[in-house]
Amino acid sequence: KMRNVLNMSTLCATTLRNRGRHSLSFVLACLRLTLSVSVSSPHSLRINVDDSSEAVFVPTVALGDFNKSVPVYAAADGKHYMVDVQLGYRSNSSIPQVARLIIDTGSGDTVVFGTVHCDNKSEGFNHEARGGRGKSVCFDYRKSQSFKFNVEALGRKINHECRYEEPGHKGAYCKEALLIDGYKAEVMCELAWEDVTFAEENAESAPQHMIRTDICVVNDTETDSYKMRYWNNTQGTLGLFYHLCEPGQGEAKCLTPYPSILSPNSLSETYEYMFTLDLNSPDKPSYMHFGAPAAGWGDMSWSETQPVSLLGRSHSYSSRYAFHSFELFDLRVCGTDLLGNYSSHWTAMIDTGAACLSLPLEFFAMVEAWVPGINCVQEYIDGVDFTECITDELPCPNFKKLTICYLNEGVRASDLPVMSFRLGETENKLYLPLEDLVVSDRPSGKPRVCLNPTDSYAMFRTDQIKDLLYFPKISFGTLALRNLVTAFDMKSMSIGLKNKKTVEASQILSGSRCSPSIVCVGAQETYFPLNTCIDPACHLLYFHELDEDTKTCRIGRGYLLSAICTLLALAMAEIALSEIYHTLSRKLTASYATST
Repeated sequence: KMRNVLNMSTLCATTLRNRGRHSLSFVLACLRLTLSVSVSSPHSLRINVDDSSEAVFVPTVALGDFNKSVPVYAAADGKHYMVDVQLGYRSNSSIPQVARLIIDTGSGDTVVFGTVHCDNKSEGFNHEARGGRGKSVCFDYRKSQSFKFNVEALGRKINHECRYEEPGHKGAYCKEALLIDGYKAEVMCELAWEDVTFAEENAESAPQHMIRTDICVVNDTETDSYKMRYWNNTQGTLGLFYHLCEPGQGEAKCLTPYPSILSPNSLSETYEYMFTLDLNSPDKPSYMHFGAPAAGWGDMSWSETQPVSLLGRSHSYSSRYAFHSFELFDLRVCGTDLLGNYSSHWTAMIDTGAACLSLPLEFFAMVEAWVPGINCVQEYIDGVDFTECITDELPCPNFKKLTICYLNEGVRASDLPVMSFRLGETENKLYLPLEDLVVSDRPSGKPRVCLNPTDSYAMFRTDQIKDLLYFPKISFGTLALRNLVTAFDMKSMSIGLKNKKTVEASQILSGSRCSPSIVCVGAQETYFPLNTCIDPACHLLYFHELDEDTKTCRIGRGYLLSAICTLLALAMAEIALSEIYHTLSRKLTASYATST
């Protein structure tokens, strides 16, 4: 049976690659076909089903004070969260500047928008981040004595394409490209070094409390504005994932794979490269904490340590950077175990540069099947969306469409169910209310659930990309973290999660929140993950076919007619042979009598 599943997955992936990865309807049909050969027990993947009233959330006990905390600011769209970073320090020929940067645990680069860009893009772009300091909201490197252009692109940056000795650009001129929630974000910037630290409220940091690191300054006007919309109403990005360290490369000292801004020079040795994010809706304060809470971690659940290799390009099984990943267990929606047919656990990651919850295509299809309040469609709006090109032609004639899950007419955000998971088989259950994912960021203004399908697991099995970086992970963006206090222990490569509010298990399922369980007929079997019925495999029985009316196996009419014809032919042959036998017998008897 497992061999059949793998063969069907391979067939699906091959056909999908030929049709194009945007063919979602075909993928869902193919998934159903694959699952039809993998069902062993229709009741093994769904438990605790009831039809209770609307869920009531109960706040949990908050963590106490941390060693150090700084405020975090929600962007205007409510999807991204920013922190103030000080660049440069005060001296006779220099003044400190503060940029409000997106906290991005899914990248490792610090991108800062410069004054030249802001002046030229002022009509179509706004970098006045909410609550940003001062009149000059963009970085002016001419006011910083510690700033220096990086001409040779030395340092920790790896995910860029650079051009050197470009006219009008003093530093290496590089492309910064990110893939966020299915969209692409792209900008050209100049590499440089600068002294940075987290900005203090109503205070300035001295040089001894700052760390030198590489940054990329956006001062061009070459990139189309819609390709940079990710940074609208912000002043750049602060990358905080693990990064390969190359000691001696450039002016920034590199001794660990941790982000420079988290080093003891910038913070304190007691903080142990540990930070915590408490992200809330824009109407509530959010914080970034450093170190550990004085009263302990309470009921915080911790993931297993991730054995991530950071050996460098010389090793075939290593990567030059690594995400904040963890193993996720018992992922459920509407009481259905999404992982049950695949594994006991699945690799997930925290990506605060994104906003949505991203699921491998198989799991996305299950959520879509169980949540009646959403309608997922394929769309691409020219001049607004920026995605991968389907072909290799230039200019691109056809871009990959996005999957947008709109709320159905009359459905409220509170009508959506609650997703749950664990960080271990016996760990506390963690909750993700799907109502936290609702945003209104499309041109139509219609509310949608920020839920994205990523590549299929079947694609990973067949393509030659079997690598840690490309495995189809579950990705938690900022909206998916609003009900979770999220801790990053970078030394142990572990993630901690704690509920801000919980809900009784008996209240997770509600008739208005989840699709009713499908009722199967005849010999059909229920496949709960997709809330669908699997027809009996009549083709495996000799001379049988599926009766579409009763959904049972019956002897095929063609086979029956063939059998009758065969029996008649055999009977006629028997009669003919019998007649021949008797005729020959009489002739032989007569011949024998004559001869005697």
